[in-house]
Amino acid sequence: MNPERALRFSSLLLAAAGFSGLVLTGELPAGLTLVGGVALLLALTQTFGTGEGWLLFRLSRQTWNALIVVAFAGSIVDFLWISQDLLPAGIHFLILLMINKLFTLQQRKDFLHLYAISLLELLAAAALTVELWYAAVFIAYLLASIWTLLLYHLRSEVDELRAAREHRPARAPGDPDPVHTPGPITSRFFWNTNGIAVGAFCLTLAIFFVTPRIGAGFFNKSRVEHLRTSGFSEQVDLSVIGSVKLDPSVVMRVEFPDRKGPVDERLYFRGAAYDVYNGRSWINSLARRHVITRTPDGTFTLAAGKRKGAALNGLKQEILLEPLDTPALFGVSFIDSVRGNFPVVQADGMGGFFLPYPLPARFQYSAVSIPVRLLEDEQTATSFTYPPQVTDYFLQVPELTPRVAELAREVAGQAGSTAQKVAAIERHLRESYAYSLDVGPAPAANPVEEFLFNRKTGYCEHYASAMVVMLRTLGIPARLATGFLAAEWNDFGGYYTVRQRDSHAWVEVYFPRSGWVTFDPTPAVPPAAAEQVWVTAAGRFMDSIQLKWDRFVIQYSFRDQMAVAQGVRERGDRVREQALLTLASATRWLAAWRARLGAWQWSADWALIGAVAAGLAVVAVAWGLLAGIALGRRSPGFHGARRTAIVRLYSRMLRLLDARGFNKAPGATPFEFARRVGRDWSEAGEPVARLTELYCRARFGRAALSSDDMRQAERLLAGLRAVRRTA
Repeated sequence: MNPERALRFSSLLLAAAGFSGLVLTGELPAGLTLVGGVALLLALTQTFGTGEGWLLFRLSRQTWNALIVVAFAGSIVDFLWISQDLLPAGIHFLILLMINKLFTLQQRKDFLHLYAISLLELLAAAALTVELWYAAVFIAYLLASIWTLLLYHLRSEVDELRAAREHRPARAPGDPDPVHTPGPITSRFFWNTNGIAVGAFCLTLAIFFVTPRIGAGFFNKSRVEHLRTSGFSEQVDLSVIGSVKLDPSVVMRVEFPDRKGPVDERLYFRGAAYDVYNGRSWINSLARRHVITRTPDGTFTLAAGKRKGAALNGLKQEILLEPLDTPALFGVSFIDSVRGNFPVVQADGMGGFFLPYPLPARFQYSAVSIPVRLLEDEQTATSFTYPPQVTDYFLQVPELTPRVAELAREVAGQAGSTAQKVAAIERHLRESYAYSLDVGPAPAANPVEEFLFNRKTGYCEHYASAMVVMLRTLGIPARLATGFLAAEWNDFGGYYTVRQRDSHAWVEVYFPRSGWVTFDPTPAVPPAAAEQVWVTAAGRFMDSIQLKWDRFVIQYSFRDQMAVAQGVRERGDRVREQALLTLASATRWLAAWRARLGAWQWSADWALIGAVAAGLAVVAVAWGLLAGIALGRRSPGFHGARRTAIVRLYSRMLRLLDARGFNKAPGATPFEFARRVGRDWSEAGEPVARLTELYCRARFGRAALSSDDMRQAERLLAGLRAVRRTA
């Protein structure tokens, strides 16, 4: 591919990357999406086609400029009367600018204008979404931009060379042309460019994690559609939670930094609580909020300083909350403190945590919860004295038929203690009623009585409301709590995924010393139809990637940078302290030995001299022994000469015997051969046996032979020569 065509193609890819980012946000009108896509397709067709231009769009540059003026006027109308927002009106105008440049992409400045438009499109997409797919769009844009800038540089060189050729002096025939036009794009250029792109991507990551975060929210999306929740306003109808029990939308993701696996017990993420029941809906009469105390480290604590020791052992949570239509902050019952990137946190009279208003995007915060357990002495107590602020709010009962109270007394009649009465009612509701989301097309006049005596089926709100009312008829303070019951553990990311269908209502019962204790009368809900295993696993895996994207990219803040820098600094300080301690220990050890040497200077000197002398003597003796052994092994010496002589005499004997018909087999030993000779030739048996004994003693026994032994061996061999063998 020649540089001209490659530049046009990469420029179109760059524009397509920016445009696709805006399309994926879902904020572009269908008309602009269609026109922009068609313009990109026509531009690509022209790049690889054979024609000279678009016949239908051959307009003069003045005409296109006039159309841009019209588009700008239309964007003003869009801002004032249609979108009534600067960001969407500006994005619509950007798309029209891109279409204009795609049809007039000829001069160098046109390419630069298209690059600027594509960059603004990418930035606008970043302001409209925080989804994971934006990472793919960004990487594609980065790779295309590296290619485009390099090719644009080549295009500039080509233009300069052409200008130089036009203005150069005339050359004589046969002279070489000093101006060379760059050749086509080669594979080497391809791989080098990709390497530069990868390096640029790594540098971009480094800059992202090092550059301080600045909270400029001018371009942030402010028209986000909050996820609609139910059960967290000041008044809640008895049928609101059931309407979202089939919605799989993700509400939040929760990590437990101090836990490595799922929590064994049930996790109730509390959002709100209610005290007044009017027969059809629940009302929070203590909804008036007050600002929570903020500690110097940025933590908002509900009971500052009162439960400091307990909070240290509390359950820590890292919660990524989706943009909801409620300002409630959720956490495992009961929240003691929260910490996040928000200036103000409020609390109501029920112990719920709230922001002043719902935030327009997903955000992350930390929470510490202190689960309440029923104390042992209150498990057996038959009655309690409750404070007025409890009896005034949490014993209210609407107008009901007497049979509700009669049912409560009947169920709790056999229980001895208050805690046992509560457990009996909870068990009765779990075992005697069926769970179902189908409660009829229209709500009953009295949903609790309809649930208890007629329908005997319902969902969590009916169970929890019935239990609260029944307990109050027995004089036991109770209230309704709403939130989410977490059950979906993501084993890829190590966190809980909480969805709309996990919306739940339960009961909180008051005990004077223990406080508010959680009870849940709703039976276990049967699981939904199982999906394919690979689909479920793939969904959990992608959701874990989404969480990491939000945590380390979207929610990555200056506080995170400071935490990383602080961690590096602390590790450096620990290494430096360890090095200083090691150096100090070595210095003390050297000083101690120096003192000892100073005290024993003379004796040490003499000991050193003696040790050196003894060492030299040992070395000399060892050297002599080793040299003697080596010399003995390397040279025959006196005894070695005799050993050689006896071997020679034995060899002569073997030759003599071979001549007399006694051939020694290779596998026969010397003594076996001697016995054979003595058996077959008795006259030669004596000299052969004695000569063989001398030979074996010198050869294999390594025994030293005397001069008499050598003379005897010679006489034996001479005598053997004189013996004649008889037939």
